[in-house]
Amino acid sequence: MHFHIFPEHYKADVPVELTVSQKAMSLSGESYKITNADGDVVFKMDGHWLSIRDKCVLENHHGHSILVARKKLRSMHERWEVAKGEHFDDDKLLFSVKKSSVVQFKTHLEVFLKENESEETPDFEVKGNFFEREAQIFHKDQLIAEVKRKYSVGNVLLDKHTFCVVIHPNVDQAFVVALVIIMDRIHED
Repeated sequence: MHFHIFPEHYKADVPVELTVSQKAMSLSGESYKITNADGDVVFKMDGHWLSIRDKCVLENHHGHSILVARKKLRSMHERWEVAKGEHFDDDKLLFSVKKSSVVQFKTHLEVFLKENESEETPDFEVKGNFFEREAQIFHKDQLIAEVKRKYSVGNVLLDKHTFCVVIHPNVDQAFVVALVIIMDRIHED
């Protein structure tokens, strides 16, 4: 499957394993660090949790903003909206993510691309285990990525969330990382 919403260099011809780590405390405001199998930083997510609405900015390894995600105010299904760039602009909207139902015992998020105005059928779905933060990401019925929580003594003691994400070939890594972080933020609330 060939899917990307960002430049071609955010996808690979082979499966890619990334580690998404939430920082327990950060003076810089950087909330998540995303590394590859060699430990090199691929993306960073800067979070502004003390603003009126939750807002996150995904940056590449050079610190350039790729996208901004924000929690929509007054949303029963806890909707997040994602746009290109550092500042949210409705004209740059890429996709939105929402819970499939208000009360959930299993993870089930629906993802709608900007072009899907009717939102009758989601373009992507995130399904899994709410408590374990394990999930699979699907495009229609095709699996495009798998998420598993990594446990270590440090992660548990610091209540730090760390995920292993395996992204299938030719799938946009920035898109998948954004979904994983939004999933984590939804489940923290």
